[in-house]
Amino acid sequence: MEEDEYRSTYKELADIRCVFEKALTNRQAKCALAQHFCLADREGYSCQSIEASDKCSELLKTLRKNSIFALKLREINGPLPHNMEIRVQAGGLSGLAGLLDQANTSSPDDISRILAQAQEKYGSLENLPYNKIIQSVVQFQGRRRKQR
Repeated sequence: MEEDEYRSTYKELADIRCVFEKALTNRQAKCALAQHFCLADREGYSCQSIEASDKCSELLKTLRKNSIFALKLREINGPLPHNMEIRVQAGGLSGLAGLLDQANTSSPDDISRILAQAQEKYGSLENLPYNKIIQSVVQFQGRRRKQR
């Protein structure tokens, strides 16, 4: 499949793109509002709610901004490299779930529910204690390569 055709079809399937798609495809999180799809030999996720997508975008933007030091960067001027993005997404969600006393903090079981609980507890996403959440970004380690 040609890359332009792939992107066009992807946009049709994912009308509202899931901003935590990397964490979901790497099985580091789950979301009740995420809709999984396969396209060619790749997979993706779309969101079923514009409002939830906006909240997730706001959270991810703030996680990236607060993770600059943890990622040993001076600034973020565009997309992060794949592994750094997974670290921010999965580590940030895990830290947020741990902050809310979720039983399974290694893999948040519902991003939309965690965001709703965080807003209820802290009033808004701006009031979250990002210094505690970013500790999980620092500690996050992705999947290990299999040794041959």
